[in-house]
Amino acid sequence: MTSLPLRMRKIFGRLLVVVGCGLVIALTGCGGNTTDPADGSNNSNSNQNTNQNTGDLAPASIGDNVIHGTFQSPHDPTQTLHWHITTSGSTTGSYTYEEENLPPTTGTYTWTKTGPSSAVLSTSNNGDLRFNYTGRQAGNYTYGRTGYTETGTFTTDR
Repeated sequence: MTSLPLRMRKIFGRLLVVVGCGLVIALTGCGGNTTDPADGSNNSNSNQNTNQNTGDLAPASIGDNVIHGTFQSPHDPTQTLHWHITTSGSTTGSYTYEEENLPPTTGTYTWTKTGPSSAVLSTSNNGDLRFNYTGRQAGNYTYGRTGYTETGTFTTDR
């Protein structure tokens, strides 16, 4: 019977070590995706839509993102239209374009950062979108193709 308390002390000692290690891991974390709610920044290494901490507004790539746009109808200036482009890739890849009352279109794109707050999305299906970032995930755009120009505003999900 005298060995029971000794065995309990050994088990308790080992349990204490395991709990202590768990507490250290919980308090220090293990890296990965961190978000600071105070500034809304995402420090995830997997987010390709970063500005690489350079202070630039325009991201290095637009892949795996959704761009939302708004513009005035060329046929009825009192009507505001909405569209979005879902991208898959990084600086090049595929996209799906959807606009109110129109069937979706798909194609390929190339993203070129042209300045600290500007970039161009060249599409395989009709022209280029030129983005001027006025905020981290928002700004103005101009879309141009032969015989047509459109201006509006945009936001991105990331």
